[in-house]
Amino acid sequence: MLSTFDSATKVWSGLHRPPLLNPEASLGQVLLHTFSLNPSKVIQIDADTGRSMTNGELQLRAIRMAQNLKKLGFCKGDMVSMACANSENVTPLVVGLLINGMPFNTLAPNYGVDDMVHMMKITQPKLVFCDANNYETVQKAVELAVKDKPLVYVLESEMNGVNKIENLFKETGREQLFVPPYLGDSRQLLAMILCSSGTTGLPKGVCVSHAHLITMYGNRFPGYNFQLLFNFSPLFWATGVFTLMISLISGLTRLITRKPFSEDWCFELLERFQVDWIFTPPSYAHLLLQHPRVKTANWSNIRLWAMGGSAASEQIRDSIEALLPNGRTSNGLGNSEIGGIAFDLIKRKPGSVGNLLPNIKGKIVDEDGTALDNGVRGELMLKFSEKILGYYKNPEANANSFDEEGWLRTGDIAYFDEEGYLFLVDRKKDMLKYRNYQISPTDLESIVAKIDGVSQVCVVGVPDEDGSSDLATAVIVKSQGSRLTGDDVLKAVNDQVADFKRLRGGVFFVEEFPLTATGKPLRRKIREIVLSLVKSK
Repeated sequence: MLSTFDSATKVWSGLHRPPLLNPEASLGQVLLHTFSLNPSKVIQIDADTGRSMTNGELQLRAIRMAQNLKKLGFCKGDMVSMACANSENVTPLVVGLLINGMPFNTLAPNYGVDDMVHMMKITQPKLVFCDANNYETVQKAVELAVKDKPLVYVLESEMNGVNKIENLFKETGREQLFVPPYLGDSRQLLAMILCSSGTTGLPKGVCVSHAHLITMYGNRFPGYNFQLLFNFSPLFWATGVFTLMISLISGLTRLITRKPFSEDWCFELLERFQVDWIFTPPSYAHLLLQHPRVKTANWSNIRLWAMGGSAASEQIRDSIEALLPNGRTSNGLGNSEIGGIAFDLIKRKPGSVGNLLPNIKGKIVDEDGTALDNGVRGELMLKFSEKILGYYKNPEANANSFDEEGWLRTGDIAYFDEEGYLFLVDRKKDMLKYRNYQISPTDLESIVAKIDGVSQVCVVGVPDEDGSSDLATAVIVKSQGSRLTGDDVLKAVNDQVADFKRLRGGVFFVEEFPLTATGKPLRRKIREIVLSLVKSK
């Protein structure tokens, strides 16, 4: 069994697996030691330039980064903001910050000023890193949000009059004698601040300790003997951090690109490079499957196509697996607070995100916090073997999100089956309520998605006249050439669902969905679009 059930407490537990690496050390210490074991190993390939970096080169740059920052007066605990795409020197920058114990908050490179201001007001960074193409946005955010103006460094910039990151990789003459410092209790030592997903509201700053990362990624995941990993996600996303940490700690080469996802660019990368592990959200996989180039794609190198971030339909997984003669798909669940939570690495069950990963505990509770039996839906509660540090400078969110025993309230409606497979039903915040009946948007989306002519669907709630109920409303992106009408959708859905689940808010067609940087539909923005359309009518 990949997980075990305690019938007395009704808690499922992933395998207990003590970390192979020492969680009392700092992550910087662990990584420098790991690099030294195989200095000639190519650890990173830059798809945009063709340049590669070995462990030894990465180690040298990271040490220089740490030493030059020290020389500038920066020290343990100094906060850093990073709004960077996956460029060549992001990895040595990250390792250098970890060596010095300087926590960093990763921001989406394409954030607008308001989003950057929101997070910078919380973190008040002393040092900021950004790209040339978002430098002006970052400077505006710094001016509006940060009281004591930080130093701002730009990556890969040809601009005059700016601080360039290359200056922090200059030779110090002390590299060979460098010994990474011990930084104290790694269970309390802040490594990074990740932004919560923000799909339903403004993001919070999720605190992740050095010990947490070492324990999470210091145990090689089953089957992770891959030659080349690839993921479009920047470090703003937990999936980007996942890929980076698996690469560095397990010594697996990682392919990077600064460019965001597009179908043609993804096809090109998979043709040019021998990628055998790829992560995409299901929405990217869907777009690839609709593209003409899929008919001639050769994906024989791919051994595992991992999906996560949103629900992966059986249709998408079946279609991708039909194109993988030597591979398979996996579906999983992760979040910013813990990292990887569950994957179906061994056996696939329709609709499931798999079993809990090692050192993870989970239970399902009702509204009163009472643990529920297998097969019963309720809120998913999670616990990791390392203490989750909570949300940065946000005691109200900490009080709302964690119980007195340290269990994380995920806000996900879910259930476990008798074999410990986890099934997500919906987000608690996304559940609609019509005349006291609860409606799962995911249930309705699964019905609409099967209708011919539907490419993508998102179901949101529109308030009725007195605001007392949510009217289920389908927002649809049509397949190319489709003549689907709203009446077609209403008939197909309303004829097969209970009365309270009917699409009383109607059907709206849009050209495309607003998506997060990793391809998740932004439900709150889709709802705003619908409300504006309703108002205009």
